[in-house]
Amino acid sequence: MNLFADTLTLSFIVAGWLLFLFCLFWAFKTAPWHKIETDKSAQHVLLAVAAIIFFVWQVSASLGGGLTFHFLLMTIFTLMFSPQFAMLGMSLILVGITFREDLGWLSFGLNGVVMGVLPIMITALMLEISNRFLEKNFFVYLLFNTFLAAAIGVVTSLLVGAWVLWISEAYSLEVLKQSYLPFIPLIAVPEGVLNSLVMLVVILLKPQWVSSFQDQTEIKKR
Repeated sequence: MNLFADTLTLSFIVAGWLLFLFCLFWAFKTAPWHKIETDKSAQHVLLAVAAIIFFVWQVSASLGGGLTFHFLLMTIFTLMFSPQFAMLGMSLILVGITFREDLGWLSFGLNGVVMGVLPIMITALMLEISNRFLEKNFFVYLLFNTFLAAAIGVVTSLLVGAWVLWISEAYSLEVLKQSYLPFIPLIAVPEGVLNSLVMLVVILLKPQWVSSFQDQTEIKKR
């Protein structure tokens, strides 16, 4: 969901920017820069994935009145490069989307939180849960860390976006119930499937591109 500046209240705009800047500072401060500083191929892959997601974000389904759906693919970004690089890459994508869709720069921070930070942190949290409590298995990784994480991430993002629009009085709860909320579960499966398929192909062809797939332990323990 793309949030437009003219639909948001001042409190959401300020809160969105503060939270986004805090997350961006954390990403810059803790990112594993050593992984890409001298690795030109890793830099090219990161930029290529960001470019692909930028184009994917421009393909959206509109329900009218500015209510839209589009794939996020933040799970792919997070699992391949780490939450920090995912946030930095997402920020570059959002700069382009804000220009392209004329969202308004006041909404930039909140859009970054809703469409980026939330699904990224959900994926990172589920990866941590998987590493601590679940068997290190290829299928666990694929189903739990890609499919389920992506599905939960996009549903959370859309629900929070709908809540923001409701509290901001951009749309009434009745309109959201009729024209938006019923469609949110329908995008969960496509988002999960798309993330899973992409990660499956990347792991099979270029496992070294996936930072979370350490030493291919999930495949070795099948």
